[in-house]
Amino acid sequence: MSSLPCEIARTPLWIAVALLVAVGTVAVADSSLPTIPVPVPTETAAQPEPEAGKQPEKPAPPTWTVWQPPGRPVTLTECLRIAGMRRPSVIAAQYSLAASERGYLALMNIHRALDLLSPDIPFRRRQAERGIAAAAAEVQKAMQEGVYDTTRTYFEYVRATQQERTAADIVEQLELFYRVAENMLNEGVKVPGMKLDRFTLAALEAVIVKVRQLREKASTGRKLAVAALAQAIGSDPGEQLYPVATKLPVMGGTVTQEQVVGYALAARPELIQVAVLVDVTRLEVCAQNAIARRNSVPTFATGTDLHSRVVPAAVRNGEYRPGSVSPEMPATLVGKREDRVARAVLYSQRQDEVYREAVNLVRLDAINAYLNWKSTAERMEQAEQWFERGKRLAEDSRKAAATKQDPELLVRNEALAGEAQAAYVEAVYEHLKALMALERVTAGQVTAGFEGR
Repeated sequence: MSSLPCEIARTPLWIAVALLVAVGTVAVADSSLPTIPVPVPTETAAQPEPEAGKQPEKPAPPTWTVWQPPGRPVTLTECLRIAGMRRPSVIAAQYSLAASERGYLALMNIHRALDLLSPDIPFRRRQAERGIAAAAAEVQKAMQEGVYDTTRTYFEYVRATQQERTAADIVEQLELFYRVAENMLNEGVKVPGMKLDRFTLAALEAVIVKVRQLREKASTGRKLAVAALAQAIGSDPGEQLYPVATKLPVMGGTVTQEQVVGYALAARPELIQVAVLVDVTRLEVCAQNAIARRNSVPTFATGTDLHSRVVPAAVRNGEYRPGSVSPEMPATLVGKREDRVARAVLYSQRQDEVYREAVNLVRLDAINAYLNWKSTAERMEQAEQWFERGKRLAEDSRKAAATKQDPELLVRNEALAGEAQAAYVEAVYEHLKALMALERVTAGQVTAGFEGR
């Protein structure tokens, strides 16, 4: 019998075969992995026949180099700091706030004597003052969205890094086991109760291809996450950053549903904006009433896009997601004063309903976020218990296999441990996402205490 490679020679034969089946069982169970179609050439050059009794040589497996992102590693805290200063949506909202402040100053600089000619100007000043509050709320909303997007993309990279590392380790072991099985078959080694033939090798090779695809998918996920993080924080084109973290954090903490709903109703910037619009439409009634001898009077909507800050529309195509009621106000009201005032009153009453619907949506959003966070916390705890139990079973089976040489026991429990580990990592990630959503819906009143924040 020819000598085996040194790393194989150190592996007891029956353990190598058992691990071969164990890893194969775990990988095959993931049938959701996509397959890459192989093009079939129309013409194939004639290949030389292998010598009698000699198996054709297989091409060497492709070498794998872990992609190292360029640039410098950064912490989540630094990413959040950069996003607060450079994120375009935040900067744009700050410019809008400055424009609202400038408009208010322009109205304040109008000489008071002109109020006699345009008696609606005092009400326009008060409307402009409310507009500053709405613009400030938009800045707050943009910053909170930046925190969510930055944190989400940061941990997307960390998750993909863990996936790639795990897949790379599995591929390395699978290729080792493949060489063990191939040498056993070529040398005619028989293991009682273990069927080993060319079909076994072909099945294992298919498993290796699938795990390589998973490894490639995770590597691509890392690259996409780096690009998404750069967009989320608004980094400069020449600045290359990537997360320094390599492991998802396990978070705890307690909060009640009543607290989450209370925080959301008290601090959500969307509600501030809708409440401001309620006040502004009521002031429009006063402004229209102040002007008696005009048949056409512009409203505050002349210089405002009322639909630019509404909650997304409802979805009812298999998924139920309620939407808001859009605000409404024409740019100009026409007619006699009584008619204009009557229309303004109706629009004001309509805006009251817009506010009521917005409150209901924010309350529902908060309840959904809380229940999802609670559910993911329970699943994470269960997955952790399953993972610890799976590790103990695997350790016990290794001890038993060393004395009884029972590969079936080792196969069964190694597969269980691998499945439990994958489920635990996924549960941790889902809990992190739920925690980020909880922070978003409460406008930062519930804060995720990630390390360094």
